[in-house]
Amino acid sequence: IIRTSAFSAKNTPSIRTEAIQEFTSEIHKILTVNDPHEFISFTLKGPRVPRKTKQMSEAKKAQVEKKKQILRGKIKEVHGRLIRMKKKKKGKKNKSTLSSGAVGTETEDHTLFVQTIVKFHSATDIAQNYNLGDVQGQLLLFFADDLNTDVENDRTISEWGKVSNTIQSAECKTVHGTWNLDLKEKGNGKGKGKLCSFVKAKKTQISSLEAKKGKPSTLSHDQRKATLVSPSAPFLQKLGITDAKGKPKIARSSKLRQCNKFVEIVANLVKKSKIVVDSQQDTETTRTPTDSINKRLYKVVDMGCGRGYLTFALHSHLVQHYGEELDIQSRGVDVRPKLMKEVNSIARELGQDFEGLNFLTGTIENTAIQDNIDILIALHACDTATDDSIFYGIKKNANIIVVAPCCHKEVRSYLDVHIGKKMNNQHPYIDLLRHNIYKERISETITDSIRALLLEIADYDVSVFEFIGGEHTSKNVMITAVKRTRARTKQQKEGLRKRLTSLADLHGIQRQKLAVYLGEALDVPDETQ
Repeated sequence: IIRTSAFSAKNTPSIRTEAIQEFTSEIHKILTVNDPHEFISFTLKGPRVPRKTKQMSEAKKAQVEKKKQILRGKIKEVHGRLIRMKKKKKGKKNKSTLSSGAVGTETEDHTLFVQTIVKFHSATDIAQNYNLGDVQGQLLLFFADDLNTDVENDRTISEWGKVSNTIQSAECKTVHGTWNLDLKEKGNGKGKGKLCSFVKAKKTQISSLEAKKGKPSTLSHDQRKATLVSPSAPFLQKLGITDAKGKPKIARSSKLRQCNKFVEIVANLVKKSKIVVDSQQDTETTRTPTDSINKRLYKVVDMGCGRGYLTFALHSHLVQHYGEELDIQSRGVDVRPKLMKEVNSIARELGQDFEGLNFLTGTIENTAIQDNIDILIALHACDTATDDSIFYGIKKNANIIVVAPCCHKEVRSYLDVHIGKKMNNQHPYIDLLRHNIYKERISETITDSIRALLLEIADYDVSVFEFIGGEHTSKNVMITAVKRTRARTKQQKEGLRKRLTSLADLHGIQRQKLAVYLGEALDVPDETQ
């Protein structure tokens, strides 16, 4: 570890140097002389790159790109915070990487360290833990250019190698106030006021290591990520995802992550939903929260729900967040009667919050659900079953449609005929489609692009993105559609139809099931029918 004494400037100390020394010395004093519990965090800030906007001219965008290249590998920000780590047990190696000889500040069961995270422009972040007495020396490494020193350290250099770094400003937050360091002004700072200053807090703040009543908090090195689905939720235990302690069972962690990601996606769509907003405004003026008779009915349908992991998770979230205003009614649909009977039994065992969740045996075509619905879900419905589900949602005037398509077989047959035979092997895709894996991927992309365009023509706002990492499932593309409050104009729809027919013509697509359902012609002569 490089100590402060190694940083004596080669020339007479300037006001900038004195300000840097003062700032880092105050942090050192707080952590080692005073009480580390007074410390909240520190942040060092380097140069920033302005964000591109649609309103920017091409010349301005080019300038932004040029600045990105200039700043590549330079420090963007350094953030520091206190962490509490468990003491090393005898006979076991400490898993954490600490500075050489670091012993930290000990408590009965834990040791305090300062964790720094260095963020670079266009480079990988670097995180490191230091004992409290070494922090000042490490901070001074980031000011090496200002201090005119030749000291190098791997923790201040990105994978792009050594570059000059300029810290423009810094702040250290404590329970009593904030120390500020402003180095943006050129020159030695004469006439500009103090470069290092302290601003007293109007009200004493609470540090990261203290609760409101002065009791130690649960801050630890590894903090639990906030999730919308609690691992200790009873339905997860009933479905065999977690144990009695709320920990995922063997090989079920990915399913728990999938549930959380799915609920997060749909929850964000529901927040944007005009129906939910309107219902909340209406109920606030027409009834009390306990008046269940006048609650607006909110219907969720999950086609091909299987064991219903995601159905349970979404229903639980909606009841918790909207149950006071809405009567949440969820239906899972699947063709396996024994499985539907089993999950229905689990729903009844879970009590009042799951009274509105029921599972039905049936198919998309014969599902007996009256009136319109609010959310339509169909994950991994095989081939054209996704089209059946989307059309069902459109027909039922669903406000939100969420699908994760699977097995795109319908379009694949047209690709072989059009690109291979009709184009006499002269189509630009011919060398791509010689390989089956590319043929499969192109079929998926074309099919889902057609579906997205058709949903837009049906007055939905559409997004297509990766649902969850490929390590959990290879079928991880999700299409979400939210009903627009105002229909698209005739001119807008005609533009979408032209793009649809152009896409179909390029790939020789003569028929697509959702297009047939919606009466949208692809304008390609159907010679094979």
